[in-house]
Amino acid sequence: MSSRGDYARSGLVVLTVLVLHLALFSDLRVLGIAPEVPLALAITAGLVGGSQRGAVAGFVIGLGIDLYLPTLLGLSAFIYAVWGYSVGLLQERIFRSAWWINTGVTALATVVGLLTYALFGELLGETNLYTDHLYSVMGVAAAYSLLLSLPMLWLWRWSWPSLRRQEP
Repeated sequence: MSSRGDYARSGLVVLTVLVLHLALFSDLRVLGIAPEVPLALAITAGLVGGSQRGAVAGFVIGLGIDLYLPTLLGLSAFIYAVWGYSVGLLQERIFRSAWWINTGVTALATVVGLLTYALFGELLGETNLYTDHLYSVMGVAAAYSLLLSLPMLWLWRWSWPSLRRQEP
């Protein structure tokens, strides 16, 4: 089971990364495109913590972004929870991977997560999410995810030391 320290460290990680994303990373643009740090954080939570922790972390991270963005409330929370859960489920059931596979999975899941976000957003009435510009956004976000996934994986491992005690 999780300890209270795991919850406190997780909260600190989520809050710190969200503040850094909104204050710093949103201004670090490549080709006019900001990184999708919160989505990558939700995905790496699933890789480290499994499906359940990935879903909870993804929902909390997405809700934090939804409270800031002027978009449909709950869309980010839903998409991030789905991708945190999905990647965690794949990690639990199919593969125990090396660090370089985790970085690739993070980048690929970020791309598919952004596509899912755009499609669901369009279905729910958000306009101008699925455009030709989306593919550029997915490419830049994948590159950022590749670069930032190792520090994020480390942050989640630090955040959940009880998982290390459970491993055989």
